This record gives sequence, structure tokens and C-alpha cells, in this order.
Amino acid sequence: MNNFIEFWENLGENKYLFLFAGVFFLYHLVSVLYKSLLICSKEKKIPQEEKEGVSVIITSNNRAEELRKNLPYFLSQEDTNFEVIVVDECSEDETQEVLTEMQKKYSQLRTTRIFPETKFRSTKKLAINIGILAARYDVLLFSEINCCPASSHWVSAMRTYFTPDTAVVLGYANYTAPNGKVKIRRMFRFLRYLKMFLLVKRRCFVLGDGHNMGYRKKYYLAKKGFSKNSQSYTGYDNEMVACLSALGKVKVAKQEETYVNLKDSEKKTWKEDYTYYYQNKLKWPIKALIRYDFDTFIEFLFYIFCFILIFKHVLYIYIIACILLTFLLDFITINICLRHLKQRKLFLISFIVSSIGFLYRWYYNVHSIFTKKKWR
Repeated sequence: MNNFIEFWENLGENKYLFLFAGVFFLYHLVSVLYKSLLICSKEKKIPQEEKEGVSVIITSNNRAEELRKNLPYFLSQEDTNFEVIVVDECSEDETQEVLTEMQKKYSQLRTTRIFPETKFRSTKKLAINIGILAARYDVLLFSEINCCPASSHWVSAMRTYFTPDTAVVLGYANYTAPNGKVKIRRMFRFLRYLKMFLLVKRRCFVLGDGHNMGYRKKYYLAKKGFSKNSQSYTGYDNEMVACLSALGKVKVAKQEETYVNLKDSEKKTWKEDYTYYYQNKLKWPIKALIRYDFDTFIEFLFYIFCFILIFKHVLYIYIIACILLTFLLDFITINICLRHLKQRKLFLISFIVSSIGFLYRWYYNVHSIFTKKKWR
């Protein structure tokens, strides 16, 4: 005890820097362990007495070729109680011809259309609303036509999360990796899902993913859908999570059979995906932003205090060891989560993201500000 008191006194004015660095390190350690336990914990399977019908809703704007390639994955689900509704969103290509041809083969396919001369600033929410009103079933699943389910049991797996008190179910969607490409994009998509998962666990319902999510029609109608903001593209997914969370539970699906693959490796798609995400983030309430960035902020403070101590040559060898340990903890945690979610190993890219990932986040945060007109 005397040795500790002597050590503490010898630190002088630096003891408070050392204390804060230690507190921040312990907080980060607990946070990392908490994230790992949440992702790796087993889900309780709740038996369903009766299988509810499911309506899958997809909007499409001039995506005839993608309809031809990806729509069969949705229509070929191994389930007997579902329908797929495609809303043609002002298309002027061969979309109608493709849909007409597919309806001859798939009886569960239903279509509707917004004509090109419709004068709306954005028709995304209008298209979703039309699809919801046309839906026969209460459980609604949503995706995009540049996606396809990773499993033929996607509908069945997502349905298992819809207990009577469930309002929203959020799923995992990520880019496919042809020939090892798009690894940076896959990593950031994974981290986005992880943030969404943690926010839900903290009862902060501001983040959704229109590529893979679902909610109940009765709750959508009870809240009058997009009536408050129908002509803005932004928020067609996030707004519903925030709105419907007041009426029931919000769940995040972890089963591998609930995953959706984004089959689009175009740079434009990636940039729009990320700028849309950060543009929505600008509209979050302050409380949500604090919860979202609090862990990152604490880690940032830890590094600041550590570098000050190193600069002052105070126990700098031990401080450097703590920095390396923190970095290693982040690196291991990411890879544990990736492995548990049965994703292709991203060992090297997780190292890069742990090191300089903040540069990407800053870039797209700023970029989204200058492109906000696009998402009005």
C-alpha cells in the first residue's frame, strides 16, 4: 500500500491525466466485452402457433435487368404463405415487360405502377405506401432490387422474429465479395449493422436498413405512414423504426438465413449508400447522436490522454503497451463478431479499418452535407 501511495505521489500533476486515461481504458474494455457478448449470445427461439402470411415489398425504378436477375430469388422462397409486390416507380425501360413475363411463371408475384408523368419530387415513399396498401398480409418485409436473399428460407426466418408484440425487425445486408473485391465496403456495412444492433439494445430507435427490414402493416396504418414527410427520399427506413417503436418491440435478426446480399459493386452505389446513411444521421436527435458516438468519443479521449503522457515521458512504455492492447482488443472484437455472423474473414481489412477507418467516416460525413439536395 505504501508503495502505491509513493508511486501516486511521484506522478505529481500527471496523476490526474493517468487517472482519466485509466478510467477511459476500463470503460472501453467493458464496452468491447459487452459488444462481443451481445453478438455472440444465442437467440431464444420462440415457437409460433400459426405461421402468418408475409408480404415482400420491393420498389424499382428503371431496373429491368436487375429485376430479371434478382427477383427470382425472392419469388423462389421455400414458403407457402407469402407474396411479392413490386411497385414500378416511374420506369421507362423494359420493367413492365419483365414483370409481365415473370407473372406467368410465379403466381405469388403482384405488381402495381406509378406512371412516369407523376409529379412528385421523390416517389420512393409513395411507392412503398402503394405497396403496403396493396399487401394482403400484416407482416411486411422490404428489400431493394439490387439485392437478393442469401437463403431460400429468408421469408420464413424473418417471420420467426414477428411475435404478436413485435413492431419492427431489422436484418443484416452486405455486399457480396466477387474475387475478393469490395472488402472496405463490406467492412463498413458490417460496422453499420453492429451500430444498429447496439442502438436497439440501448433502446435508441433511429437506424434502419431498407435493404433488409420488416414491420407490421397495422402499426404503419395506425401511425399514418409517411403522411408527415411523404415527398422526401430520406428516412423511408429510419423514420419507420423511430415511429413504430412506440407501438411494439424492435428486434435485430442475427440468424444466417435472414441475411440479404447486395449484388451491386458499382462505386456510385457505394457512395450513395454511405452518403444516404450520413445524411439521415444529420437528422437524428442530439440524444441519439450522443449514444451513437459515445464509445468512439471515450476511446478518442483515452488516446489523447495517453499521447499527452507519452509526450511528458510519464510511464511511456506502459502507456504505449495500453494503446497497443486497446487496438488489439478492437481488432479481436471485430473479428469475433465477423466470425459469429459467419461472414467471410476480413482479417487484413479489419486491421486497416481499426487504424484509419475514422478518415472514411469523416470524409462521408462532410460529403453528405454537400450532397443533401440529392436526398430531399
